[in-house]
Amino acid sequence: MALVYIDDLTVGMILAEDLFTPKGRFILAEGASLGHEHLQKFKAWGVIEADICEESLGEDYRRQQEAVEGFTEQAEVYLYRRFGLNDINREPLTTIYRHAVHRFAQSLQKGWDPVVFATDVMPPGEDKQQPLSVSQLLKGDVELVSLPVIYSHIVDALNDPQSSSRRLAEVISKDASLSVRLLKLVNSPFYGFSGKIDSISRAVSLLGTNELTSLALGVTLVRQFKHIPSDLLNMDSFWRHSIRCGLFARILAGHLGETGSEKYFSGGLLHDIGRLVMLERMPGPYTLAIIKGRDKPLPMYRAEQDCLQTDHSIVGKLLALRWRLPTPLTRMIGGHHSPSANHYALESSLMHVADVLAHACGHEVNLVNEIPPLQLKAWDATGLKEEMIAPTIRQVDAEFREIVRIFFGSSDK
Repeated sequence: MALVYIDDLTVGMILAEDLFTPKGRFILAEGASLGHEHLQKFKAWGVIEADICEESLGEDYRRQQEAVEGFTEQAEVYLYRRFGLNDINREPLTTIYRHAVHRFAQSLQKGWDPVVFATDVMPPGEDKQQPLSVSQLLKGDVELVSLPVIYSHIVDALNDPQSSSRRLAEVISKDASLSVRLLKLVNSPFYGFSGKIDSISRAVSLLGTNELTSLALGVTLVRQFKHIPSDLLNMDSFWRHSIRCGLFARILAGHLGETGSEKYFSGGLLHDIGRLVMLERMPGPYTLAIIKGRDKPLPMYRAEQDCLQTDHSIVGKLLALRWRLPTPLTRMIGGHHSPSANHYALESSLMHVADVLAHACGHEVNLVNEIPPLQLKAWDATGLKEEMIAPTIRQVDAEFREIVRIFFGSSDK
């Protein structure tokens, strides 16, 4: 008998034991030979693995497993540490962990080198900058973090009672680079519109002004924050994580039947924007938070609270309010680590879950090794089911490369 992961199951394999869904629903009896229809149903129902009779495995599978066995052990060691702040013996974390191990084992087999941060970050010198308060970060003696110019023009157009969707399209079209990227996004499988969308005005009519405006902000911000020390934060990894988080949030919202689920992608793009403000405005004090996060270990937002008396979600929320972003986006940004502050509103709870999944399933490791702890009350508040996790991970993997290509012109991770 062998435990075979869902992606490795093939037609003709024979069950060694009865098969059940993660919720305990009986699917197929011991001794059944797997067919195409079984494999499709297994994935839809969230099955992670099945006990298979050894004699039905086949030589190809045996060779494959011999090759990947050592990598699975490495993946377990690596991810067991990263999941240290989570109880992987409780659902849905058990399911998330199992899928993460399998994916990372495959990546290791392909030559991927995992990131593991040491605790030897150099502390700032004696002339280190003092931590800034939230109000100082965003106003007062520190220059207010400004909106990208094009986005300011978009907001002005939206707030003009005489303005129209045509006027908004004209404003966006003046930025050629932004227009090209937005059109690539709306024409990608990510949105799945039938027929080619060849104008910003058409994109506005299909997506609506709020969605396209939020997308425009996310796309333009990728080009901002150029002064953050590269030894503290890899901006490429930062934005890849943000994209992955947005994909998870949008797809999960779709599984829940949420209308306007596209706004969750914009929320994912922007959920960590407060971190960029903190890193750019006070890199010295933030370095101390990184050191504390790695020494303890702590999730980064907890280390921020201990060292800086605030965290990036609070800074991001206030920035979102100053930028007059829609209320759902403000909740996603401000509540993705503390959904209880919004009474477990769907927007903040779903973004919280998406953030944890993006950390667990992505190669992007930022600032500390540990995956933020999943709050089970937030998971329950979303109404998500464990069987939704596997198809969501597969869909994110399928869409991620194309979206990264649109944003950066590459997709190697």
